[in-house]
Amino acid sequence: MITYVRGQLAEKAPTRAVVEAGGIGYELAISLATYGQLPAVGAEVQLLTHHHVREDRQDLFGFADEAEREMFRMLIGVSGIGPVLAQTVLSGMAVRDLQEAIRHERVRELTGIKGIGKKTAERVIIELKDKNQLGAVVAAPGVPAPPRAIEEAVLALSALGIASLAARQAVQRVVEKEGIELSVQQLIKRAL
Repeated sequence: MITYVRGQLAEKAPTRAVVEAGGIGYELAISLATYGQLPAVGAEVQLLTHHHVREDRQDLFGFADEAEREMFRMLIGVSGIGPVLAQTVLSGMAVRDLQEAIRHERVRELTGIKGIGKKTAERVIIELKDKNQLGAVVAAPGVPAPPRAIEEAVLALSALGIASLAARQAVQRVVEKEGIELSVQQLIKRAL
């Protein structure tokens, strides 16, 4: 699986970006939120990715931050929501706003997004509201832990058989409690 792509931003548009890395141009579908965070063409960029494989094609979806990628993954887990609609949802509403709309069952806010009807909005709320995942998607404000250390710790914990979201929550709790000056090994040890 491709976790992220780092390289020179070769092209950008509101729904896609091309990152050149190692002589290969990777086209990534992106949300408007990610587009708004991209640097100028020609600058170095790193985008987190979700590699989506279907019977007839493979797509890379790019994200500026982990919160957006995790919300994307939760959305595509909802019956009837594919990756393109999930990107549309993330383009239409910030992750924190989406969490609040789900948490407080605001169907009307969700139906304001193109492609989301009342039944789909209700399904999103039903399938995601009770999951204890919503609070973990967005890191606590003011805790700017080094993303690489967090990512490596989460990957290591996942390799040990811990679910990705549970691993991320455990690492985030350690960062909130002990600060950001921990090594990957210390993060893993304390998260266990």
